[in-house]
Amino acid sequence: MDGYGRMTIETANAVLDDEYARSHDDVRPGQYVLVAVTDTGSGIAPEVLEHVLEPFFSTKREGKGSGLGLSMVYGFLKQSGGHLKIYSEVGHGTTMKIYMPRTMQVEDSLVDMTIVPTKGGTETVLVVEDDDAVRETSVALLGDLGYRVLKARDAQSAFTIIDSGVHVDLLFTDVVMPGPMRSTELARKAKALFPGMAILFTSGYTENSIVHGGRLDAGVELLSKPYTREALARKVRHVLGNAAQHRIAPA
Repeated sequence: MDGYGRMTIETANAVLDDEYARSHDDVRPGQYVLVAVTDTGSGIAPEVLEHVLEPFFSTKREGKGSGLGLSMVYGFLKQSGGHLKIYSEVGHGTTMKIYMPRTMQVEDSLVDMTIVPTKGGTETVLVVEDDDAVRETSVALLGDLGYRVLKARDAQSAFTIIDSGVHVDLLFTDVVMPGPMRSTELARKAKALFPGMAILFTSGYTENSIVHGGRLDAGVELLSKPYTREALARKVRHVLGNAAQHRIAPA
């Protein structure tokens, strides 16, 4: 919009019927959730519009855009069974309508964890952290909660402890550490030796950034730094509880 103008974001329920689906091969008729984004910018010329969803296509100057943003949105939308429709008039602006399949499932009831009293335990926790101050703080917090705590400054040292046969209930490790062994490799080797061991990662990165950045797999347990004593206590009990349930689950 060249620095000025108006952007409007709208949401609504929508129905794409059989007639619409017949003229759009990628659309299944049904109910959708619509997110529409409209700007009052320069608009998109027809000869450009037919290429905007292509990876690396961009009308921006070199270094100002990769041309991947819209193609990634489109790819995610198609994987989800959605639909994208673009309307544009040169000199007037553009509307992008994103249709996402509507679910009829009842939303999850979220439990407010802040009202659950914190508690500790007597299990053994191995803390792996290269920052001396952070490591000692974590060790002190866990010890204060009643846990038996072991510590290591890198993944290789931690694996030496685990490989020695010392019983460890929970491996609590930073994601990014120096040394030849990565924390994810440490966790994999530890689980191979002791499948019942619980794993909890911690990091200053957010969960979205660290998973989408490829450092961690989706679904792993992560406690973001900085964390409070209460957050640590709850997360440790949660991870240990899940590990215990998996151990007693029927094959």
